[in-house]
Amino acid sequence: METFWTKGYTATSTDDLINGAGMLRGSLYNAFGSKRRLFELALHRYRDKGAAGQNAIQADRPPLERIRWLMLSGVDRTVADRRGCLAVNTVTELAGAEPELSALARQCFTQLEAALVEAIEDGRVQGEIRADRPARLLARQVMSAFHGLLVQAKAGYDPGSLHETVDAVVADLRA
Repeated sequence: METFWTKGYTATSTDDLINGAGMLRGSLYNAFGSKRRLFELALHRYRDKGAAGQNAIQADRPPLERIRWLMLSGVDRTVADRRGCLAVNTVTELAGAEPELSALARQCFTQLEAALVEAIEDGRVQGEIRADRPARLLARQVMSAFHGLLVQAKAGYDPGSLHETVDAVVADLRA
């Protein structure tokens, strides 16, 4: 997963996978069959790790703080390592060429959307988040901003400006 995340699917060679997995060429192909199959497994692992990480958005803190934390932590990780989000990277790299892999990557978006909808609905119950738009629409608005911020962080935008944008997105949710 780390090798694909760092290099992308297309740029990752068999030698990169052998080095990343610490396996011999024959063992790698015997275990996984193909580069594509190994990438599918990497996307599954990333999705599962993301689901575990999104539990933080359901932690015991106010909903707006949870959403802000999710966005800031993603931005800060991307500023630090420039890899961005493997799901976003996969969709932007492979959408036209590998629709099945793109669909698998989109499962990460579905999980994030569900976690955001839940946080937004919690925020409405607590009177913290606006109720004039459907929760799913607000979740998708947050996701669009979040993924755009990850791309900007990957491109080297100033972290301070990215944090200001996170704060603006969160402020727009406020009741």
